[in-house]
Amino acid sequence: MYKILLITNKNYTERFVSKGFAAGFKANGCYILTRELDELTIADFERFKPDIVFGYNYGFLLQGKMDIIDYVIKNKGKFKLVHYFADEPDSKYAYLNKPELYDEYKKLCADTKNVFTFIWDKEASQEISGAKYLPLAVNYKSYRAEEGKKYDISFVGRPLTPKRQKILAALIKEFGSKLNIFCYENHFLQSLDDMEQKQFLTEEELNTYKSAYRGFLKSEKEIANVYFNSKVNINITLQGKSGMNYRVFEVLASGGFLLTDEREDVKKNFIISKELETYKNVDELVDKTAFYLKHPDIARKIAIIGYADVVKSHSYTARARFILDTIKHFL
Repeated sequence: MYKILLITNKNYTERFVSKGFAAGFKANGCYILTRELDELTIADFERFKPDIVFGYNYGFLLQGKMDIIDYVIKNKGKFKLVHYFADEPDSKYAYLNKPELYDEYKKLCADTKNVFTFIWDKEASQEISGAKYLPLAVNYKSYRAEEGKKYDISFVGRPLTPKRQKILAALIKEFGSKLNIFCYENHFLQSLDDMEQKQFLTEEELNTYKSAYRGFLKSEKEIANVYFNSKVNINITLQGKSGMNYRVFEVLASGGFLLTDEREDVKKNFIISKELETYKNVDELVDKTAFYLKHPDIARKIAIIGYADVVKSHSYTARARFILDTIKHFL
């Protein structure tokens, strides 16, 4: 069908999301050429002659290679530029150390009909001209889990920001050594300093928190095994107003039981207490965690139904089809 030049990067989440979209476009009959952002050259454009250039967040604009940027802008009539934002566009997670990209990108969208923007958060999508809301998805085949080491409560992600640290502190106070944290070591060490400085935990509780660290998960397989073998998987969303982060889909695709913060998109896409569970505040999180630790059979039934829904309704094949259907009249 179409030839798509898919630009990716070495970022942890971006690697999984980009790989998912590549598989989704292939499943829709497209030809894919994947290039790392720091390896992208003008020759890639000229040899492959793409119909679509697909980038995560700011894509080709992020690296700052002026020859690439100038070439793409000059030749934008030859292909369509598609950007999928899995972070808030006006945030450091999306533009990294180039905050000026937000205004530059909004201008680019306003000046041309060749740029198509899709954003994971519905409210954020209203801030950029012509942007469409498109939730994240998951390639469930990459998250096939196996029976392994058992965990009571697991949190996978950066244990940073006061929001996450207050919740993790509450879990330590209530459940002690039952909490397991998986993340980069430097992020955990930073969180340890933060916990001490902000006095979220006593000295004894800090020692328990130190022992909660379980290392960094390097692959979808390792992630899936943790989610599947945990009685309760905790999610704490940092970005967006209504959107679901990638962890929602990862946990369900792994066959794990998810307890996530209440979000409008979660309620629209899933049946609460049947496919996953939500919490409104820290007290409710603690109460529901305690309940599902005591009733793992109920949690397992919810996880099974959640898995079935993700497989049916939240594939990258479906998300890629939405993008192609949106822009096909312009190709």
